[in-house]
Amino acid sequence: MLEHLRVLVVDDEPDLCEIVRRVLSRAGAEVLTASGLAGAERLCAEYPGGVDLVLTDLKLQDGSGVQVAEAARASSPDAMIMFMSGLPYFDAAVIELGPEASVIAKPFRATELVALIEAALVRAGRVAPER
Repeated sequence: MLEHLRVLVVDDEPDLCEIVRRVLSRAGAEVLTASGLAGAERLCAEYPGGVDLVLTDLKLQDGSGVQVAEAARASSPDAMIMFMSGLPYFDAAVIELGPEASVIAKPFRATELVALIEAALVRAGRVAPER
């Protein structure tokens, strides 16, 4: 279900970026990774209109996931945004992000990550539900 999807993964933990890249690549997605806001901004500029989904940590060393989302939407207005967070209190951030925000609690299992992304794609009408 993730075939033909270009995903930008942003997290300041390089190991997590690599794990997510592997998981989503195995599910069929093309995955770009960045270790922070600056890298995400650079990749968004390199792929204007070409990012379908952004999966970003809420809190980065050089910025925030909200800033990553803004940069992605500036170059890819239709990009879906999903946030990751290991913070136990991310409920407040979700309220601030609005009702459309999807937040995935870290740590997560590979199968859980793929299932959550697939469900978000179906909810957004980007793909048809599998039968």
